[in-house]
Amino acid sequence: MRTYVALFFAAALLALLITPLVAALGRRLRAFGRPHDGREPSPVPRLGGLAVILAALGGLGVTLLFPGQVRERLLSEWPALVPLVVPCAMVLLLGIYDDLKGTNARQKLTVQAAAAALLWWTGPAYRITAVPVFGNPLDSMMLSLLMTVLWMAAVSNAFNLIDGLDGLASGIGFFVTLSVFGVALVHGNQFVCMLTAVLAGALLGFLKFNFAPARIYLGDTGSLSLGFFLAALAVYSAEKSSTVLAIAVPYAAFGLPVLDTVVTVIRRFLSNKPIFTADRNHTHHRLLKRGLSPRKAALLLYAVAAALSIGSLLIVHTTRSLIALLAVMAAILTWLLTRLLKYEELGEFTAYVSRSVQSQRWILANEIMIRKTAREMEAAETLEGSWQALASLLEALDFDAADCGLSGWPNGSAPRLAAWRSPVSAAQSDCLLVSVPLRAGAGTVGGLELWRARSKGRSLFQFTSLVERLIPALEWHLQRRYEADEARARMEQAAALRPAGD
Repeated sequence: MRTYVALFFAAALLALLITPLVAALGRRLRAFGRPHDGREPSPVPRLGGLAVILAALGGLGVTLLFPGQVRERLLSEWPALVPLVVPCAMVLLLGIYDDLKGTNARQKLTVQAAAAALLWWTGPAYRITAVPVFGNPLDSMMLSLLMTVLWMAAVSNAFNLIDGLDGLASGIGFFVTLSVFGVALVHGNQFVCMLTAVLAGALLGFLKFNFAPARIYLGDTGSLSLGFFLAALAVYSAEKSSTVLAIAVPYAAFGLPVLDTVVTVIRRFLSNKPIFTADRNHTHHRLLKRGLSPRKAALLLYAVAAALSIGSLLIVHTTRSLIALLAVMAAILTWLLTRLLKYEELGEFTAYVSRSVQSQRWILANEIMIRKTAREMEAAETLEGSWQALASLLEALDFDAADCGLSGWPNGSAPRLAAWRSPVSAAQSDCLLVSVPLRAGAGTVGGLELWRARSKGRSLFQFTSLVERLIPALEWHLQRRYEADEARARMEQAAALRPAGD
C-alpha cells in the first residue's frame, strides 16, 4: 500500500510542476478556451490533459528508476500495458487536434470507434465478454465488439460533455479513478492499482490549477483521453474478476458522467433537437442557473460522484444489501434530476407517462365493461332487454344520447326502442354524432345513432371494441325478432289467401 501512496504523491508533485509548463505551451500555441462560468473572455489555455498524462507517465517512470518489487511487477505487467498505448495515443492525438483546430462529432466518433475496436482486437483482456450487472456471458464475438466499442465511446464522450465547468471533469475523474483503484486493490490487481494511483495523483495535482477560477482547462486532450483510459481500465478490471458484483462495480462508478450523457440524449430527442448539437442545459449548467456559484456547483457534483463511487465499492462487501444500496443510489440520482435540476423535458415526459398510465388504466377498465355488457346483451331474453343493457353501458361511458331507428320490417311494424338520454346530456348541436348501420335478414333494417359532447375530450375506450362487440350482440336480437316477425307475416299472408270455408 505504501508503494501506491508513493506513486500517488509522485504523480501529484509532477503535475504541480508540469501543469504551468503546459499552460505556457497552450498560450504559445494560442489554444485558448472560453470561460465556463460567464466571466469576461480571458486567455485561459487548454491542453491541460497533456499535463495529466505526462505527470501520470512520469509517476510510472519514477518506479523504473529504482530497483525493487514494484519495478519488477510493472515490468511483468508490460504485456497488459502495451495494448493500451496505440488506442490511447489515437484518442490523445484526436483531443490535441480538436483543441488546436477543432473537429466535429462525426470525426470524434469515428476515431473513438476505431481506437476501441483496435483495443478489442488486441485480446480478451480489454473485451466486454459478460453483460455488466447481470454477468451473463456473451456468446457472440460481434456482440462483444459492439458492446466494447459502445462502452468506450460512451464514457469518452461522457467526460467530454461534462467538462463544462472549471474542475468538473478532472474532479469526477479523480473519484472514478479512486473507485477503480479500490476494486483493483480488493482483488489484488496490482497492475490496475499502479495505473490508477498515478492517474489519481496527476488529477489531484492538476486540480490546483483547474479548479474555479481555472488557470488551465482540461480540454478535449484531457477529457477524451481520461474517459477512454478509465473505460479501458474498467473493462480490464471487470474481466479479471470472477463474480457478478465485481464485474458491475467498475461500471457503476461512472454513474454521473454517463447519466448526464443519457439525460442529454433523451431531452434533445424529446425536444426534437439534433442529438449532437451543443447546448447549455447539462447538469452543471442547470446548477448555475439555479444560482449556485461554479465552485459550489462543482463541489455538489463532486459529492454525488463520491457517493456513487463509495456506493459502487460497497457493493463488493454488501451482497445481501445490494438492492437496498442500488435503490439509495438511484434515489440520489432521481433527486438530482427531478428536484434540483428540474428539466422541463423530463418533467413533461414524466407527466405524459403518468397521464398515459392513468388513461390506460381507465381504458382497460372500460374495455372490461364493454366485454361484460356484450355478454349481458347476448344473454338478454328480449330485444328490449338487450337495448337496456346497451343504454346502461353508454351512460357509464359518458355518452349523451342514443337512438335506434328501425324500418323495412316484414310486417311493416318495426319494433320501437325508446331513445336513451343522459340526465345531464348536452345539446345535440354540441355533440359528435356517430351512426352505425344495423343489419338483419338480407339487408339493413335501420341504424344506431350515438351522441357525445365535444367538451368531454377523448374517449377512454376503444371505439372499435364498442362496434365489434356490442353491435353484433344487438343485431343477434334483431335477427331473432326479424325472423319471428317474418314467419308471422308469412303465416298471416297464407291465412288471408285461404278460401273462407277452409
